[in-house]
Amino acid sequence: MLETAVAATQQETAVPEALGARRIAALLAERTELPVTSDDIQRLVADGYLVAKDEYKGWPMYLTADALTVDAELLRRIVDERVAWMQASLTRDQAAERIGWHWRDIDRMGREGRITVGALDRYLVEDLDRLAAEADGEQYITAQAAADVLEIRPADWKYVEAAGWAAPVATYEQPVGRERTVTVALFRLGDVRALREMPGVDWEAVRGLPKGAASPLREYARLAPTRAAAIKGFCQGIADRHGVEVWAWCSPYSGGWEVDWERVGGAPTRKQVAQELADDPAAAGYAPEITLSPEWGRITRSARRLLEPDVAVIVDTETTSLDGQTIEIAIIDAATGRKRLDTLVKPTERISHGAYWVHGISDADVATAKPWEAVLPRVRKHTRDRIICAYNVAFDRTIILGDTHRAGKKPLHLEPRENWFCLMNAYADWLGSNRWLPLGGGHRALGDCESARTVLQTMAKGRGTAFAPGQKARPRALPRDRA
Repeated sequence: MLETAVAATQQETAVPEALGARRIAALLAERTELPVTSDDIQRLVADGYLVAKDEYKGWPMYLTADALTVDAELLRRIVDERVAWMQASLTRDQAAERIGWHWRDIDRMGREGRITVGALDRYLVEDLDRLAAEADGEQYITAQAAADVLEIRPADWKYVEAAGWAAPVATYEQPVGRERTVTVALFRLGDVRALREMPGVDWEAVRGLPKGAASPLREYARLAPTRAAAIKGFCQGIADRHGVEVWAWCSPYSGGWEVDWERVGGAPTRKQVAQELADDPAAAGYAPEITLSPEWGRITRSARRLLEPDVAVIVDTETTSLDGQTIEIAIIDAATGRKRLDTLVKPTERISHGAYWVHGISDADVATAKPWEAVLPRVRKHTRDRIICAYNVAFDRTIILGDTHRAGKKPLHLEPRENWFCLMNAYADWLGSNRWLPLGGGHRALGDCESARTVLQTMAKGRGTAFAPGQKARPRALPRDRA
């Protein structure tokens, strides 16, 4: 026991009453001459030998006296076990380098229980070496790497997929730029290697073809029922059976298809459509590559609702500065585009030079305009009982509420956030973008309202191909409709 050290420690004023895991480890290492680390302290905590008594900036603190009462032999055993595990294991990246696999394969094998994953998220070397010897071809590779294995062009690989010879077994998100990712399809290496022995395929005729030369594999792809045709046929069936419009989009980012549809009285539900997909003899095999009810579909349905008569209006403001006052406001009917309000507003402050160069409205232009308190009743009238759409709600709503409070008036229905709909955020989600998307209008209130309505109409059309009841699907030619 380390009790004999407690009294001495308490006399040493340099040792605080409570310490974090790293400093507790250093203290125990000094007292026991064992290579104690913060990982050993976490083991003591996990086993119930130490309990956090406080915290500092979110980090747990442990009583020094409690740490010094830990049995020395117990501590030695924990340290020895950690050292032994460190010697018998590797980090994920070290494991990937050892057997020449991608780190995602190592991670997947660990999750599947095929490699022992222990403390500190480390992988047992013995399992790694066994797996490398026994599971040749278990790695997952990209389409580019698959083409390299077969010594063919990436363009030729598209026909391999189109012929139904290979299908993705997993995907991962690849960063593109600072704020967006694309989904990359992965194929099992063993499956790709097996294609080299496929009877009846003259791989030598495919290898070494110059860029732009027609691929002999094109004919095999034409013989197979295409994924696009099967999925489009399924979508047309949904449209016909339920009397709703269906949208199908082949994502260039994931390579998979995304399908959504109108709801009439809440039907058909996602569960219903999923069951119909499972029962479809042509499309069922592509179910893993089809996403039902993607985010853009929900937004499309919302946009269509906003375009119905007497449901929504679109508002835009021009201001004295980014956080200033309204100097122009316009409101149009979302369904018809009809102008309901378009007026200049006299502010109580000057228009900044930067704002003038954006919208071109000068102090002289608004000198004889009505003040906000005179315009507010008309704003309330034209937005009452309507969803208020704005391209940038965070901006326009803040400006309108600020002007209203400054005038000593009550905002009433203009204040609740649920009464507003942000077209910019919806459009970014509809596109799958994390970036701020400029409107591209003329920076005058009425023109920006009209541009915002165009965005709303675009979202309401859905993505990809639309299928209406009774319409005949027309799949495009390969390979464009094949990802």
